[in-house]
Amino acid sequence: MNSEITVTEVNKANQLQQEGKLEEAIAVYRGLTEKLYQQLGKLLSQQKNWNEAIATYSRALELNPEAYECHHQLGEAIYQRVMENPETFFSEYNLAEVTHKDYQLFDPELPFVCFLNDQAFLQATANLDDATYTVEWYRVYLRRSLSEAEKQACIQWLQTPGHSRELGLRIWRDDLEEFQKLWKRSCMIVGLEEAVKCYRSAIELYPCHHPFYKGLVEALTKQGKREEAISIYHHLSLRLAEANRMDEAIACFQNIPKILLSNAQKTYDLIWEGLNGLRPLDTVNLYYPSEISQNSAYEYVVNSSQYTVVNLWTLNDSDRSLLENLGLSIENLGLIKQENIALEEIYINSFDDHQGFQLSRNVKRHPKMSRYFQWDKAINLQQSIVETGFVYSVCPFTGKILRSNQSFYVEPFILYRFVGKEVFYLMYGDWMGTKQCIYLPNQELMIVLDNFPGGNFTGVINLFKSYVLSNWQQFKAYLYQEKKVVCAVLGIAYNVGHYVWNECSGIYYWYKNGTLNNIDKFLVGSHEYIMVDDIFPSIPSDKIIRLDSCCTEVIFKNIIENNLFAVRLTDTFIEEELAKKIYHSSVAKCSQDFLEKVEMAKKHFPLLWITLRNYKRTWFSQIEGTANIIKSLHTNFPHLAVVFDGWSVPERDRENASNETHIEALEKDCLQPILNLLPPEIKTYSTIGHPIYETIVWAEAIDLYAVPFGTGMTFVTWIASKPGVGHGNKAYYDAVEDSFSPVYRENAVPPVLISKEYITEDENNPDAMTRNYDCDWQVIYNELMQILENLPKRV
Repeated sequence: MNSEITVTEVNKANQLQQEGKLEEAIAVYRGLTEKLYQQLGKLLSQQKNWNEAIATYSRALELNPEAYECHHQLGEAIYQRVMENPETFFSEYNLAEVTHKDYQLFDPELPFVCFLNDQAFLQATANLDDATYTVEWYRVYLRRSLSEAEKQACIQWLQTPGHSRELGLRIWRDDLEEFQKLWKRSCMIVGLEEAVKCYRSAIELYPCHHPFYKGLVEALTKQGKREEAISIYHHLSLRLAEANRMDEAIACFQNIPKILLSNAQKTYDLIWEGLNGLRPLDTVNLYYPSEISQNSAYEYVVNSSQYTVVNLWTLNDSDRSLLENLGLSIENLGLIKQENIALEEIYINSFDDHQGFQLSRNVKRHPKMSRYFQWDKAINLQQSIVETGFVYSVCPFTGKILRSNQSFYVEPFILYRFVGKEVFYLMYGDWMGTKQCIYLPNQELMIVLDNFPGGNFTGVINLFKSYVLSNWQQFKAYLYQEKKVVCAVLGIAYNVGHYVWNECSGIYYWYKNGTLNNIDKFLVGSHEYIMVDDIFPSIPSDKIIRLDSCCTEVIFKNIIENNLFAVRLTDTFIEEELAKKIYHSSVAKCSQDFLEKVEMAKKHFPLLWITLRNYKRTWFSQIEGTANIIKSLHTNFPHLAVVFDGWSVPERDRENASNETHIEALEKDCLQPILNLLPPEIKTYSTIGHPIYETIVWAEAIDLYAVPFGTGMTFVTWIASKPGVGHGNKAYYDAVEDSFSPVYRENAVPPVLISKEYITEDENNPDAMTRNYDCDWQVIYNELMQILENLPKRV
């Protein structure tokens, strides 16, 4: 404010006072004070001292309620204060006392979360049973429905001694992030209403002042009232145009897309829908952000997505009705999950550029039947991709034959994107490489195809959505690239067993089939336990893209950024030739000193392999039991030697600090205590902490083994095919008996499994597959002795 004007105003007021014109003097003083308050408010706002600015503008309005500029400035100060910390604004300005709707039982119209009174809620719901209370609890406090698993978990919690409904509400308020976000947002919405009132007052007093509307529109948009905000700009622009203020009218229209995208959640929806054909992706007129955080996108997706899941193997009348009402053909869905080479050729020959095409039949696939499970391995899907560069299916609505070369990786699946009547994704993968599920974004519907579903489909799709949103520009560019680079993805299996059994055997098939050269690139994750080009030297090094990680997002980005069309080449049968290739590639890596040490060890008989395990499915008596087995065998075989196995290091992963942790724990807690119990004349060796290729060579050298169920069996069964004894918890028996049988390994020597009657388990662990167990060491010893009786002694 100009100081000369201030002095003039004060002099004028003094003169009026001296003349006895008190009312006029007061009016001048009021006006002057109002201006001073406004100036003080502006300075406080510049310092971001919002509370004092709010108080100052309020005092100015007490002096002159008609001061439209002051109404606007007060609205701005309140807006900034609310956005700074909505929770403290709500409490410090006593907004709980403003008029609001109270909660009533089962009322569909709920009060804002910040107005919820826990005692009133508990009183209103006191007569509900726990199941009904839990549903209402979620509806009122989290504003959503709940899954059956969440419902049962809540009921169980409520029925736990010492727990109560009141305690549950208190825990949610204090610790549940989902509730706290809703509370914060409701405080913001209610708080912003105070700013909205100020903006409306300013506009009512001066309706043609264009800048006043900006604050109102921003506040309404933050409250989620986008339609009202857009309507205000529409009406304002018409008024401005009628007043020949055309530039300002056009500016209003140009601000409307920003309103649509000012809420991150709405932005996510628009991008996702645009990328999946649910609306045009208008990147010209809408201002989409160039960067979206994957974490914020994931948080939004998890909290906002509601899926329907239907299992094609267990359809009930309700499921059938749902599918029919959506226009989905159950017959078409059944066709999608089929695996048939003739069907694939029908698909392929439906396209002009592949008429007369036949898939190669150079090598016969091994039966896909296991002794316990029917895994429909998607071997023909793999073959179509390798030989034609496309994956094929039919539209689940119309039955039209479709093909695609768009693929996306989200562990443990590859998602193939098809465009039929609607966009849909075929999820393929898991260990065995099966067609698992169809996801239709328009319906938010998942249709399970496999009778042994191998993943959390909801979790996979939520993660997929977040990756698409956080990489939406690259995703969009990928969709428009017609020509793709066929790429095999491997090195993503989290243990060496599945790497050998599924990934190496899958590549071996294409090697033997003579079509491995059809693959343009190999995208190899960090779980490359044995170098793929060591096993298959015919793969040129320039075709291999090695990643330093197996992170899902890293693989997802590599596929879309490098324009790759991904396939996992999987199988479940290990031929003798593959086992030999793995062994010979390992020998080639070993030093001469090491090979000589192995040859010296082979002069002992028997050379016994013992696998140690110190995490899940652990043998309680492992230390004493192992020592007793070795000492008893030594009594009968004084030239016995022992190879201890437990944690070998992949060649590419030798610098990983977690390896050191595992090695140190295994040696300290398991190996050393056993060695302390053994006579010094027993020769021992260890693979623990050594490269996997050395472990493979040791496995070929030994005579027999005793191992707990798990990954450690890979070396002595699938690769070396040696005789031995296996033991573990009861839940694992069928899988072990099946996996290490002739069904999956040529010339297999199945392990002798300790009878279940000798196994006792830790039943306090609810997960039967990971339970620790115990068994009498003498049972293992007796089985080893029986093997040795029939085992020819090495010359």
